[in-house]
Amino acid sequence: MAAGGKIDILLLRDGAGVRRYRTSVWLLRCLWLVPLGLLLLLAAAVAVAYHLRQDNLLLARHQGETRKELDAVGEKLIRLENIEKVLRTRDLTELETLIGSYNPDDPGWWKPRTEAGGDAPKSGGKEREPAKAERPDLAKLLAHVDAGEVGIDNLRVKIEGKKLALNFDLSNVTPQQTNLSGRVEVAFVGNDASLLPLTADKDELSFQIQHFKQMSASLPLPQKVSPRDVYALKLTVLDPAGKIIFAQTYPMKE
Repeated sequence: MAAGGKIDILLLRDGAGVRRYRTSVWLLRCLWLVPLGLLLLLAAAVAVAYHLRQDNLLLARHQGETRKELDAVGEKLIRLENIEKVLRTRDLTELETLIGSYNPDDPGWWKPRTEAGGDAPKSGGKEREPAKAERPDLAKLLAHVDAGEVGIDNLRVKIEGKKLALNFDLSNVTPQQTNLSGRVEVAFVGNDASLLPLTADKDELSFQIQHFKQMSASLPLPQKVSPRDVYALKLTVLDPAGKIIFAQTYPMKE
């Protein structure tokens, strides 16, 4: 059969005439190429999807490593801000503790010492050791916790008289899975690395949300605490079982 020839197709039906169709030989030969072309397109689409997925996984891995580096840098910046606040106060005692008493060869350089010129009490002919002060764990105090369940945005803080006006947006980052409930705890972080919890007059910091909720609370300040003594505000979100699912420290603006 010649490549440029034609093929006649006859259709016979009972009670009807004979129908005749004429088609080219090259057209019939090309029909088997259609499934092959579709198969090649499908293979190309699968290859592109695989490479895109590998790229996404690589970017997610880099993003996680970058987030860890940013958290570490953030903790270092917080410590530097604490040192800057001490330097700005120009308190001779704290400056001496920060600079003059530093001794890298003495692991206990940060511990309090007895007053110079004072008589050290003796017991059995030996000097009594000074009481050991508990060293604040800044890494634990300023640690950032995020279980990927809740987010806090648009934080607004204002000290009005003897109360702290607190407003923020609480969002459920996984609303398609389940409702989110629990409570929020608020505390001040002092310049001396102390933790000062704040208690609401009413049950204003409990929540049960599907998507989003605007939180607002008015919290009385702890006694004998001045805004100048406060370094940061710490928000901790707990689930009904008391497990911490989010914790973040927000430096207070001067």
